[in-house]
Amino acid sequence: MKLNKLFYLLVAVSAIFVACNNDNGTDTPALKGTLDVTEKAVDFKFFGGEGVINYTITNGSANALPTAVANKEWVNNITVGETIKFNVDLNNVEESRVASITVTYGEQTFEVFVRQDAGYEIDVEFTAGALNGECYGTSYSSIPNYFAILSKNGTTGNIDLYLDTYYRLDMFHTTPAGDPLTLPQGVYEYDPYGLGDKISFGGSYTLMFQTHEDGTYTEGYLKDGVVIVTENKVEAILVLTTGEVHHVVYEGSLELGWLQFETPDFYSTLENDYSFNHTGGTIRLVNYGDYFNVGGNNWGVSMVLPGSPINGDYFMLDIVTGDLGTTRDSIVGTYTCAAKGETVAKNTFGYGYMDGVEYMGSWYQVIVDNFVDHSQVAPLAGGTITIEAEGTGFLVTYDCMDDNGHKITGTFSCPIVEEYNPQ
Repeated sequence: MKLNKLFYLLVAVSAIFVACNNDNGTDTPALKGTLDVTEKAVDFKFFGGEGVINYTITNGSANALPTAVANKEWVNNITVGETIKFNVDLNNVEESRVASITVTYGEQTFEVFVRQDAGYEIDVEFTAGALNGECYGTSYSSIPNYFAILSKNGTTGNIDLYLDTYYRLDMFHTTPAGDPLTLPQGVYEYDPYGLGDKISFGGSYTLMFQTHEDGTYTEGYLKDGVVIVTENKVEAILVLTTGEVHHVVYEGSLELGWLQFETPDFYSTLENDYSFNHTGGTIRLVNYGDYFNVGGNNWGVSMVLPGSPINGDYFMLDIVTGDLGTTRDSIVGTYTCAAKGETVAKNTFGYGYMDGVEYMGSWYQVIVDNFVDHSQVAPLAGGTITIEAEGTGFLVTYDCMDDNGHKITGTFSCPIVEEYNPQ
């Protein structure tokens, strides 16, 4: 009998140790309370982001928290506090996917599914070297409207185009414009209508615009995408209506503005006076009507030499005739320079100047294989230009000055006349 009593005592003591020890032999107090998890599943779009799982513990142990573990690497950065927060990576494959997060409290376990939409396979990788733009405030939307342009080289204005690829993004954020003006951080979801009522981007002003060396351009509008702005980085996935997917990445300051160029003392590249006498040219005419409201029509007049591709001297003139005649003969006359700061009047030609990198007014230029050689240019900043009828076309006589005191004199005979409608 004594032996049996000792045996039962040892069994009871052993049971006590089993109930109070974990597998490592350390004491683990039992967790009190009931765990309830609100979400059974959390859905994400293809670009992922931060997710939240809400839970409650009723009659629980003081400061006790559940644990949470994901079964896929694309669900990560899990933190447990008053809620369970986690991150879902971008899905860059064309299939939807599902993961799960196991939430455990004591012996209670809940499984929360994480479902993500199919992503896109990238067709074009583009590294932007510049971020430009401005903020329109709430003039066109209920929350602040930011207009951002990503390109390789930058731009001087929202409609200024050079040889580059421009991703023009009409964006909306709840953060008002600051000083300096910076693009607010956040995840901008694509809104095809560009309503401007939430953090988003889209609408008809959002597009890819690419210029080409032959003077043509390519436009691409969107059907889906996302723009993610973080500290010193903008990353965009843009799905064009053609199905082509562009991945655009910019790293640098988020400050918005436009490229600025210092104004030089003069734009002319001439080092001496220049004289010429050309024949067989083509004169091109565009009539803009009484653009300046002075009673004389504004004409764009340009002269090129024959050949394909075009090479050699080229003149572009901005003239105002003495009347409102619309026939080509209306350009006949003598024009004096309306110098910088002077009011445009009848029988004048506009002085040459630069607007950013765009040639404005009247210029002498040299064309090499259909393109302007920017190292051989001179604005027409003074003097007179006479246009006379000659045979089937016109003879144009120059007695001008550039902006650095060099004379530009000669004649350009143009038997071929081409007329265009203004764009």
